[in-house]
Amino acid sequence: NLWYWRYGAVGVGIIPDSLATIRYLEAAKATQPSAPTGYPKEEKVATTNGGSFTRAEILTLLDETIRVQGIVQAEISQLARDLAKELKEKSEGKKKKKTIPIPEALRKIKELHLPRDPLEERNLTEEAFQKLVAEYEEDEEVAAKAQLLLHPEPKGDVTRARCISVEKIIEIHQFMVARMQKVLAEFLVLDQETRRSFSHKACETTAELLVSIAVEQLGVHCEDVEQAVIWHEDVLGNHPEFARCTEQLASMMQHLTGSAQPRPEKADFLEALRTMAEHSQKAKDFAKKVYEDYRAKNCSAAEAYRRFEDFNTSTPAGKEGLEDMSPVELQLCYDEYREDAEVQHWWTKAGVENSLMMAASVQSLMKSGGATASSPPEDKTDKKGKKIKPSEIVEMQELMVDEMKRLCEACREAAKASSKAWKADIAMQMVQALASASVERRYGCSPEEMTMAGLQNAPTLQKNERFVRATEKQQEIIMTVATFCPESN
Repeated sequence: NLWYWRYGAVGVGIIPDSLATIRYLEAAKATQPSAPTGYPKEEKVATTNGGSFTRAEILTLLDETIRVQGIVQAEISQLARDLAKELKEKSEGKKKKKTIPIPEALRKIKELHLPRDPLEERNLTEEAFQKLVAEYEEDEEVAAKAQLLLHPEPKGDVTRARCISVEKIIEIHQFMVARMQKVLAEFLVLDQETRRSFSHKACETTAELLVSIAVEQLGVHCEDVEQAVIWHEDVLGNHPEFARCTEQLASMMQHLTGSAQPRPEKADFLEALRTMAEHSQKAKDFAKKVYEDYRAKNCSAAEAYRRFEDFNTSTPAGKEGLEDMSPVELQLCYDEYREDAEVQHWWTKAGVENSLMMAASVQSLMKSGGATASSPPEDKTDKKGKKIKPSEIVEMQELMVDEMKRLCEACREAAKASSKAWKADIAMQMVQALASASVERRYGCSPEEMTMAGLQNAPTLQKNERFVRATEKQQEIIMTVATFCPESN
């Protein structure tokens, strides 16, 4: 069941999308021809754990994952229906609906003897799998299977699904958020040994079962809800409340799975923070220098891209296993070691407060209950001590859009004239970095300060039509960059 990550975030850079790579492939595929006959079909692609996969092996892995996903979804949906009926009978005459604890839910799942997740069998993380798929972005067969994995064939009853209105879908998703909060809170109070006994997939499947039981208790089938979501996809894709609910579900699921994983040693975490701090400062200085040169017309869009590409190439890789830590994983590590003065120092130097602000913002928008994120600083002032008003944030966001538009067009022309294909990852980074530098020059507000102010004022800004339009436009521009850059890193 893909209910917790079917739709991505509206704002660029505020809530990370765990399937951004596959979405990027969908956008890029729209402008790509069929895979050329001379495509190196059996060239092996390396993974971070030292393994490697050929194209044929990746196709097999996609097929297996799609097959297993279908089996698991069907079995979990049926189990949820059976347990909901059983719990309803036990709750007859009682006001409060019965639920089952997390350990019992996991035991029920184990009794199903579900096939093992193909990624876990190969010791592959979802992130590593996304990178494998991205290497074959020009291959139509790989892209088609990735699309099927992202959007599996719906299995709900079409007639019943059409009776579920958009308003009802929103209500159900709000209910799912509330139930997921309770699941997360319950999981976090389990002892560490019990939490660590859950694999990544076990966390996902258990949470899915518990939330599905709650949905079934509303008198609707989960498959019908999914069918209804697809039926109303065009409306829901632009519905802010639906986007908010799915973002919250994705964030909580990431927190849940992260809480089950062993934390890196403190020394390793410190090393990761030092590396992040060093790279963060270098990246800021580099982006400002490129922007000033570009603004002074001492540097073309093509030259700016080449410099960003060289900068990325020269950046040393982080410690193995720590280079791709998500904001949630970073936060969980910090929560474990936060009493250490050295950890606090490098946490601040690395600028990871934005991640905390992100988590806190998501939590503040949820209904009561659930786990709280680490507390972010409450100061809403910039360097000069002046409060950043929501109206100023809106103006900054609109300026970002204007700058990104100009940069996007310049990059499109430069990419078209280039003999070497541009990489989407680098082009997107360049467009955002140079636009941010322009905003900083105009308002004296760094990207970090703007992001934090935006998150602190999120409830107000979400109701501001100009801000919502600007953030949506930013996402459109970024996806436009992806379409004219056929390569990824």
